[in-house]
Order: sequence, then structure tokens, then C-alpha cells
Amino acid sequence: MQANIAGFDFTPPIHPEHGAWGTTPGMTEVDLPLLGRCLAIRQDERLLIWFGLDLCGNPVWETTELRAEIAAAIDIDIQQVIWSTSQTHSSPTLPGSNMPGGSGITVRGKFDPAYCDEQRRVFLDLCIGAAREAMDGLRPVQIRAGRGYCDTMSYNTRFPMPNGGVKFSRDHGEGLQSGKFFDPTIGLVVFEDETGNVLGAVFNFCSHPATMINDKYISPDWVGSARSEIETALDGAPAMFVQGFCGDVNCHHIFGTPAQAKASGERLGQAAAAALPTLVPARTTPFAYAFETIELACRAMHSRDELEDAMAIRQSFMDSLDTDPTAVWFDGINLPEATQYTADQKRASVKGQMNYFQEGLRILDAGESGPPNLSFTLGAVRLGDVAAVLSHGENFTATGMNVRLRSPFAHTLICGDTNGLFGYLGDDAEIDRGGYETDSFWKLLLLTDSLRLAPAKGSADRIIDTSTRLLWQLQDL
Repeated sequence: MQANIAGFDFTPPIHPEHGAWGTTPGMTEVDLPLLGRCLAIRQDERLLIWFGLDLCGNPVWETTELRAEIAAAIDIDIQQVIWSTSQTHSSPTLPGSNMPGGSGITVRGKFDPAYCDEQRRVFLDLCIGAAREAMDGLRPVQIRAGRGYCDTMSYNTRFPMPNGGVKFSRDHGEGLQSGKFFDPTIGLVVFEDETGNVLGAVFNFCSHPATMINDKYISPDWVGSARSEIETALDGAPAMFVQGFCGDVNCHHIFGTPAQAKASGERLGQAAAAALPTLVPARTTPFAYAFETIELACRAMHSRDELEDAMAIRQSFMDSLDTDPTAVWFDGINLPEATQYTADQKRASVKGQMNYFQEGLRILDAGESGPPNLSFTLGAVRLGDVAAVLSHGENFTATGMNVRLRSPFAHTLICGDTNGLFGYLGDDAEIDRGGYETDSFWKLLLLTDSLRLAPAKGSADRIIDTSTRLLWQLQDL
């Protein structure tokens, strides 16, 4: 097998009036550069180009367009381009998209069309250039693989409530009191040339980079300092981060500071660096990959009464903010506290859901029906003794644990936020609990212009079963 990793810097320029990339007026200061890594892997006629980028991410359909353009430029099939994003909440909206990099209420737009078009072209040219550089440097490699452990910089955000519901916990100490599972595993793969010189590495961990949200900073969040620690331990060789199944896991701080993001990343990076000497040699053959698209059943279309009741509850909450701007709870959902969100920001969050309900009423008035299912593509890659499961974002962390436990491989990376953002996917018990990820997130027109219905029960099991089957399919080669 041959491999190589190329690194590149795609930190957005700051438009004098419209902020980062000319799309996000509120982002006006660079904390740390946004970086990309491109891993090229080849064996015989098989080739993969795998990107790891400091971006929040884009919907599947937008990501498909990006992958297609890169694939066409380097004359390969789109399936050979893998696009993994870190989900940093301190990245601006990518030119050509309306997907926020911070939160659903982030102000964004194509305010200067010519400037935005130019910046999109610059970004894609950087990606294409990195792919070519990685391919040009392909050489025979050996692999070392293993894992590190860090349980001090993340936690499960879904705090169970006595009534069967759930609170979105935005406090590390509080979140730990639930005892809910979060994955402390740091997956590590190091590529070396035949003489033992390190060419680069992949590190895989499950936690939202959401220390800073709706702030002025452009930043990879904790991923940046974690990557620096690992690259220092590798004598400067590039390290590519791939996000795990982080749907219900956050980093130590939220609505925090660059210093807090740096501290969290250093904690993780030092744990990863400490594990590097323990990695063991792994076979590099065979190299293969497989993908499968499944259809996830949706929950039932909302009735008119459900839509109207939901709108009334939300209108009442917005009205209450006039006299109680610190209010956070409505309909089983808790918005950020007053120190994190202003009353106007809370109203903006709720209005996003109101737009969804209005679209639902329009569909009912037109005699139409909601979508019965949602297409979801899963993948698996085998590098000899090392495997990676590839999934859209954002599965819950226990789903990834269950895939790893069923994997036939000694080393299995659990890679979420790959080839596009899809939405939160929890298991049946978490669907029953409701809350932001399994309920209110799916009542937004965020990742698509059309109304989507939340995935039904059984969806997490479908993802586990399909991922496991793909892994065994590659194991049997």
C-alpha cells in the first residue's frame, strides 16, 4: 500500500463589511487558522482521497457537490473522495452555502456575490491542490495503530429528567452527574515510510468542538491545539482529525473562550501523544472500501392539531420573554441560559421552528404528505488490520461504541460528520426522551429547504447493523 498526507491552510479572509469569507458578518477575528489535511491511499488500482477539515460541515447534497468538483478535477470517481469535517462551531458559512458554522441563528448570507464566488473558488483550488500534492507524494508505507484514552474533556449533554424527558446540559460538571456514556477512545493510526520516517497520522475522537458559539472568533476550537500537540510529538508530520459519533457529546466548555478551547485540546492532544509509543504494527493489505445507501423510516407526519399546538406553545414562550428574558424552557426543551443567549437570540431560535410548523400546515393544506423515509449512506474502509466506519453526522456516541464492539478488526475508527451533515440520530430510548437532538432539531428547515420528518425508532439499529455488515464484508476479502 502507498499513502501520503498533505496539509493546507484555508483560513478565510475577513471582508471589510461582511466578515469571514464575506458570508458571516459576526466572525471578524482569527483565533487559530483553519487547516485541512488530505490523505491519499493507493493499492494497485484502488485509490482514496480523504479530507479532514476544520469546518462545521455542510448538508449531504452540498457536500456531494464539493466532492464531485474535486473528483472531476483530479479525474477520479466521486466515491473515491471522502469529506470529513470536524464540526467546529467557530467556522464561517462556506461560500455558496447557507449552512451556518456556529448555530442556526448565525447571521449569514451571500452579501457580496462576486467576492463570495471568488472565495469559494479559492477554497476548492486549495482542496484540489492538496489532493494532487498527496497523490504526487504517494510512497510505500507501513502502519502503526492503537488508541489513547481521554475522559476529562468531554461529557454526554443529554441529562435525563425525572418526568422521562431530557435537559440539554451545557455544564461539564452537571453533565457528568448523569453517568451517561461518552466515548473516551482516541483512535490513532500512524503512517511511516519503509525506513520508519513518519509521514502523518489520523486521530479520531468523539466530541463537538463547540467551546465558542456565535462568537467573533474563527477557530478550529479544541481540535487545533490537540492537533498541534500530536504533530509536535510526530516531529511536525501532519495529523488529520476525524470526528467520531458526537451527536450527544460536547467538549468541556460551551459558550466559552479561546483559552478554554486551547486547554481542552491540549488535554486531548497530550493524551494522544502519550499513547503514540504504544501503537503496534498493523498489516497494510488488503486495501478496500465499500458503501451502501439505506432508507431510514421517518416518524409520522404531524397532524394539524399538533402543528397548531406547537406554534401556540412557542408563541407563548416568545411573548413571555418580554417580561422574563431569562426564561429557557418550553415544550420539553431548554434553550441556553441568559448569560449565553439574549432574549432576541432565543426568539430567533424559536422562529426557526415556527417556520417549520408553518411549512407543515402548508403541506397539509395542499393535501400533500411528509417524506416516508430518508436516504442515508454508510461506508467502510479497510487498511489491512485497520478499519474505519464512515457515516454522515450526527449519530449518538453509543451507536459508535456498538459498531466498534461488533467490528471484526483489531482497530476500528468511528468516523462521523463524513460526506455531509444529516441530523441527529439517537436510539429508541433517546427518541422517547425527546429534547433538542431527537425532537426539536428535526423541527427546523436547516439542512434542507423542504420539510423533513425525524427518523423513526429502529434507525440507530439499522446504522449499527449496516455498518457491521460492511465491516465483515471487507474482513472476508
